[in-house]
Amino acid sequence: FGVMSFIRAAEEHGLPRIVSIQNSYSLLVRMGYETDLAEVCCKKNVNVGLLAYSPLAGGVLSAKYLEGDIPGARLSLFPGFMSRYRNSSSESATREYAELAKQHGLTPTELAIGWCRSRWFVTSSIIGATSMSQLKE
Repeated sequence: FGVMSFIRAAEEHGLPRIVSIQNSYSLLVRMGYETDLAEVCCKKNVNVGLLAYSPLAGGVLSAKYLEGDIPGARLSLFPGFMSRYRNSSSESATREYAELAKQHGLTPTELAIGWCRSRWFVTSSIIGATSMSQLKE
């Protein structure tokens, strides 16, 4: 409703239309966009691209937290931060994704970002690398 209202208001008042929206989107967070926005944002409707942020779900999909907290890492430094990724369902899914990545000769990071990039509505993704090695991967 919000995207359509904004588009309509822009057209009625001769203002620039939005061309993209920024939503959290990853293998662990899909429902909000896929069920509520993908259809309205598609090219044949309003043509608004998705700038997917956190395609690694706060680093969880890199599988680095599967063995527990990592000193100095974002989710370890801020207890409760991104808690939606620190539950048994997310951990179970992450374990399965990590195994799937391994079976295909990929790192969990490569799988998660590659999957996100493969979605037809994702125009770009916003990652939060905190080190050069993360950025290179």
